[in-house]
Amino acid sequence: MIEFEPKNLLDKEFQIFIGRIGSGKTEISINFAMKLKEEGYKVVLFDMDIVKPYIRIRDVMEELTKYNLEIVSPPEATRAIDLPIFPKFIIGRLMNKDGYKILDVGGDPYGAGSIAQFRDVIKEGLYNLFFIVNTRRPETSNLREIIKAISMIQDASRMKVTHLVFNTNLRWETTKDIIMEGLNVVKEVSLETHIPVAFGCVDESGMGILDSIDIPILPLKLFINPLPLTGIKNI
Repeated sequence: MIEFEPKNLLDKEFQIFIGRIGSGKTEISINFAMKLKEEGYKVVLFDMDIVKPYIRIRDVMEELTKYNLEIVSPPEATRAIDLPIFPKFIIGRLMNKDGYKILDVGGDPYGAGSIAQFRDVIKEGLYNLFFIVNTRRPETSNLREIIKAISMIQDASRMKVTHLVFNTNLRWETTKDIIMEGLNVVKEVSLETHIPVAFGCVDESGMGILDSIDIPILPLKLFINPLPLTGIKNI
């Protein structure tokens, strides 16, 4: 297994994570930020997912306090509002040049479209936009669905997806065969689109089944509770 080395991706100031419901983008955003902080980088984690009722960073803020992450999130009064409106202070923090900005952004047209308003700040050449793929979730189960989802994200955000992140899982039912099947699909997408696979992810308790994986792996410490309608964690 190849160890994940974030320094290979840190030529860009903004690290943006987008994925469809159940892809695991929030867990990955958090863990990516934690990894950078562990390695001594200055990091700011932005909660910019405006899609509800699904779990967002703001819903696990208390659990994250012990990790001393700097988190920029909408004020408490606006957390229940499902509108593409961000307080002015968020723009100010995005413009601050001190450290790497990790953005957790909604993965439907509504959520992805919300960051188009920041294109004057998050300019081309200044960001990596990671599209998270879990092939065991609806709308990203095969080559054509994933390419369609990428096109939608790019059209809505007016930004280019620069990397794929592999995160196929069925939580506690995940097997090596499930992972390898999903990885093969993501590699097909990469060949078709010429978008590189940056890294993969797995629950840190399941690292033992990844002995033959040929991409870097970021182990995930899980914070998100099961979704109320599915009983499956959004990792």
